[in-house]
Amino acid sequence: MSGDQFKALYKPAIDTELIKPSKKRHLPPILEPIRLYPLDLLMPPINVRMPILFKIIPALDLESSSAIYEEFEIIVAKLKASLAEALELYPPVAGTIHKSPGDASAITIACDGRGATFATQVERQSYMESEHTLDGLSAGDLLALDDSQTPFGVKLTLFSCGTVVMITSMHHHMADLTSYMDFLENWAQLSRGDSNDLVLPQSWSRDLNLPTPAGVPSMMPGILILPPSSTPPPLPVLRVDGLRWFISNASLAQLKTDCIAVLNSEDPVRSWISSADAFTALVWGAMTRARHKIPTKSMLFTNNDAELESLGVAVDGRERLGLGAGSPTRFFGNLNLSLAVYAPRADLLGATLKATSDVALIIRRTIQDESRPETIASRVAFLESKVEATKPYTHRIVLEGDCRSTNWSKYDLTKLDFGLGSNVKSVGTTLGTKSTYPAGMFLIVKSSGGLVVATTVEKEADVLLKMDPLLTQYAEVLVE
Repeated sequence: MSGDQFKALYKPAIDTELIKPSKKRHLPPILEPIRLYPLDLLMPPINVRMPILFKIIPALDLESSSAIYEEFEIIVAKLKASLAEALELYPPVAGTIHKSPGDASAITIACDGRGATFATQVERQSYMESEHTLDGLSAGDLLALDDSQTPFGVKLTLFSCGTVVMITSMHHHMADLTSYMDFLENWAQLSRGDSNDLVLPQSWSRDLNLPTPAGVPSMMPGILILPPSSTPPPLPVLRVDGLRWFISNASLAQLKTDCIAVLNSEDPVRSWISSADAFTALVWGAMTRARHKIPTKSMLFTNNDAELESLGVAVDGRERLGLGAGSPTRFFGNLNLSLAVYAPRADLLGATLKATSDVALIIRRTIQDESRPETIASRVAFLESKVEATKPYTHRIVLEGDCRSTNWSKYDLTKLDFGLGSNVKSVGTTLGTKSTYPAGMFLIVKSSGGLVVATTVEKEADVLLKMDPLLTQYAEVLVE
């Protein structure tokens, strides 16, 4: 496509429309606001963004510039119509998150049919992933500090080469990754024209029907309560240009095999570990080694133990509570337990397979021990007892962790089929790892043939991380 041809179609401004829920099913309204519960409020007030890429491939006998733009308009119309249907089925997503007028410590979702933001933009240049970040192609801000934005939004950007970058955005108080993906998958199914066998939540209540804990604990691993007189928590060092690493499926399997061999050589009855445990331990150790060798290591919220390091880890509690994929209730909300793993600093500083295997086993045992129903009940009871600390704008609850990890590799966004036609192909991307993250954070996502992990450390530690003897044995740095 020539520059002159596309220039006539180029629209530098962002076109934004509010998509209202459809009224096809005439569902009864939800009159009472949905009060967010402790695991919702534990999440930061951010918009979680998902990148989905398509490539429009016009027929050979058509003039490419006009054909691409016409196809884009068809895609936009199809997605808007199906999003309206999805919003009707998910009233909270089409609602408004705000402070309860009668209770300053409560945040609620009003199912008022406000709708979702849908934005489009046409760029005159071809898409080059090295030139873009997730922040730059999203419609809204990362932080969601008030109710001026809709809880869900989407932006589609068309590039002259036919690449369409679609960024969806969900307020973290609305849902965790699992519920977010449930919504996207049902939207995709509706877009394909298939409204049969949709798996939807049977209730929008945040009531988990947890067992009654024996007592309310006075403290909880991984959660710190700041004193009322404290100033707001300081922001850690933020970066958008951290390193990204690729580990192939074969290397990931080898890492797990190597770690289990070490564990079994010492004790044949030691517990099983997953490949995620092994890879998390590998990355956590390498980041810890690099950060401890620099004088500018930023301090996150931690217990300052002289011998231990802590890792905040996202863990989905659904399966442990019988609310997983096969559950008829299909819980919608936040069930990220936000656990903390404590490991000896000496093990993390040792670039050996034995040390990494020991840390992987600690990760596995922590997840098993801290995600039992009675432990989850105690965690929620503790947070409920600290309701004053969750007041909006004076939030005094912080998650502990010298490092923090999030693993999204369960989901392959290239398989999210919106039924956009045979000439629209899904494209793999690592754009989701190119966003603003705090130092100490690492995000793992699925990629073609393996996993990609974004490691955010202080800039001075990047060169040390690239020389880590154990990390580089299994993974390689991605170069733009």
